[in-house]
Order: sequence, then structure tokens, then C-alpha cells
Amino acid sequence: MKSGVSFMQAHCTIPICGPSRASFLTGIYPHHSRNFGFDRWDQNPVLQNSRSIMGHFKANGYQTLGTGKIFHHFGNKEWTTFGHLSDYGPFPFDGEKDLAHPDVPRPFADIGPIDGSYGPLVDLTGRKTADGKPLSWRTGNWKKKRALRVRNDSDRDPTADEINGAWAVEQLTRLGKDPDAKPFFMAVGFIRPHTPLIVPQRYFDAFPIDQIELPDIQADDVKDTYNPPGAEGPNKGSQMYTDLTRSYPDRDTALRHFIQAYLASVASVDDLVGDLLDALDESGLADNTIVILTSDHGWGMGEKDFLYKNSLWQESTRVPFIVRAPGVTPANGKSQHAVSQIDLFPTLIDLCGLKGDTRKTQHGHKLDGFSLRPLLEDPKDGTWDGPEEALTAQYKWAPSYDPAKQAYALRSADWR
Repeated sequence: MKSGVSFMQAHCTIPICGPSRASFLTGIYPHHSRNFGFDRWDQNPVLQNSRSIMGHFKANGYQTLGTGKIFHHFGNKEWTTFGHLSDYGPFPFDGEKDLAHPDVPRPFADIGPIDGSYGPLVDLTGRKTADGKPLSWRTGNWKKKRALRVRNDSDRDPTADEINGAWAVEQLTRLGKDPDAKPFFMAVGFIRPHTPLIVPQRYFDAFPIDQIELPDIQADDVKDTYNPPGAEGPNKGSQMYTDLTRSYPDRDTALRHFIQAYLASVASVDDLVGDLLDALDESGLADNTIVILTSDHGWGMGEKDFLYKNSLWQESTRVPFIVRAPGVTPANGKSQHAVSQIDLFPTLIDLCGLKGDTRKTQHGHKLDGFSLRPLLEDPKDGTWDGPEEALTAQYKWAPSYDPAKQAYALRSADWR
């Protein structure tokens, strides 16, 4: 943040991972692609006929390198080189199935090993389930998992995020030593703070429970807001909030435990981002490399009795969006202008001088966003061609989508 421009009112186009990534990585709104859900983006009639950001860089002669979770569904044609597939672990494992962290109380733990799990990555030797099954750690993706050895913070196997960070550092080091290397586009997809919120103990120690600052939660706030049914039952975020608060003696204690895990997870990724920036500096490439940090959506922390993503409220739609472009962005710049992630793709085209149509065929769609360059050059007073508001849709599961029948939020600098 200190070395670039931060957009303090940046918002995603849809606040849940699959369709959000499909949208901002192709520069196309969900209402134009009809990709509001978890159907494969690369089989969508509009998106499969439109270039992704990395596909457009590749068409312009760049090598494209990626690792971790970028698209929700892996797009192997987008990459010159790819490191490691998405890995949502670590998971406590009883020999048959993955479980929530053993320190998470019920009923919240009953949600399961993804959304119902948080806690430090500690040695599980001697820990057992209620029916006597010994616990161990494993990690991996939906298709394949592997054992994860953990004794303590300094004696354990690396997490998936650490593996992806190390892979990216290796690539930057290699690129810096190769005078003949093509220009590169690199995407590094860290999983945390996606649930399960499980990271090494030292990150939990950095945020003592009694020092956790709680959000400002107004009584009965949800009663005068629009809170439509979500994608999973009546409203998954409301149910998760209810389950969490039922699992502890009082609401504040419950939220402090969850927020501690969330902050610990963010801090773990912050260290890994620091490793990448250090490697970039040491490679000699920093003065000619644009760095962008963003995420696919936000997360409610109990505001409006809601603990989840996929709402049209500020907590779910707002995302970090930081751009460091050498020779363009001032240091420590902050823009209060409401902007959308839909603007990322056209901004990169502008900054890098990319050429060509982003549509592969007539069935593709042109980019929906606008270049943020004027706001990067002058974060406070810059004027640009884009709108004064950021548009966000909501994912509501359906076998097909009529854009006119979806729920939307419009965010300006001062109003939602």
C-alpha cells in the first residue's frame, strides 16, 4: 500500500469465488455472460469466446505463469507454465474423512471441514475424535489429498500457500537471471483467508483474543435491509452466524474467536506477499513490473447477523485493490472513488500497451470496464471515463439465469 495506489471503495462484480473470478479475469459482467454461478466458465458460450487477462497477454507475446487458485475451474490453456493446483487444506483427518478443527465447538463445527473450521496448525499427535479415532493433518484439492506432517511451527511440512509463494519466488529469481526472457504475466493465487482459517500458531499469537476489535453491529440492523435468499438454503450467512454464536457463551466471544482466525490468515498471506516483493526487488525487475493485489470478494463478520460472503452488503462486495505501476502511481496513494474489479483488465491493457481484440469470435463480449490510469496517476482528483458507481450482482443458485431477475447493488463513493 505504501508503494502504490489503494482503491478504498473497490468492489467485486459478484461476491462469491467462481463467478467473481470468471468475471474480473475476463473483464465481462455476469449479466452479459450469464455466468452467475459455478458452471464452468470455460464452457460458457460468451466467456469461452472471449480472452482472459492471461490469454490476452499470451496473445501479445508474454509468457504466462500461474500457481494456486486463479480461476475457480483450472484453465490450462491460459498458461505457458503452471505450478500447483488449488489446495484448500489443511484439514484434520480421522482416517476416513476430513473434519473441522478439533478446537471448534459445536454446532459451528458441524458445518464441516471447510466453512466450519478454524484454528492454529498444531501437532495433533494424541488428539482423537469423540469416538476414539486418532487425528492427523492432510491437505489437497477435491481430487487428491496428501498427509501433512506437523510437529510445531518450525518442524512441519509447508502449507499450500507457502508452496505457491516459494514457487513464485523461484520463478522471479529465474526470470531476473535470464536476459533473454520474454516479458511475463504472473498470477499467484493464495487460498487464505478462504475457509478453513487454519494457519501456523504464530499468526494466532499475533492477535490475542482479548485484543480483538469487534465490528460495529447495530441491533436489529438486518430488519431494515434487503436480505434476499442466498444460494444455499434460506441464507447461509445468517445460519453460520447463528451457529457460531450458539457455540460460545456470548456473541462477542464467538466473533472474537472467528475474527482472530481471519486476521491470522490474512497475516500469513501478508508475509508471503512480502516474500514476493523482496524477490522482485532482488531480481532487478521491480522497476519494470506492475504489481496488483486483490481478492475475489469480502466477508461479513457478524454485521447484520451475517457471517459469510455472497451478500450485497459492503462487507461482502468490498475487496482490496492495490496497484503499483512504476512511473505511473504515486507512493501511498489512496482513491475514494468507487471502482469495480471489472476495470482491472482494461487498466492492464492501457498500462502495458496490449493490442488486439479481446474477443476470440463474434460470440464473445467486449470488455465492460474502463482503464483506471487517470485515477492511478492522480488518486484524489483524477477524472476518468468510467461510471460513478460499482455494480455487484448476487449468486442465487439456478439451472439458468435471466439477468433481469437477479439481485444487484450499486455502490458510489458515499452511498449503497
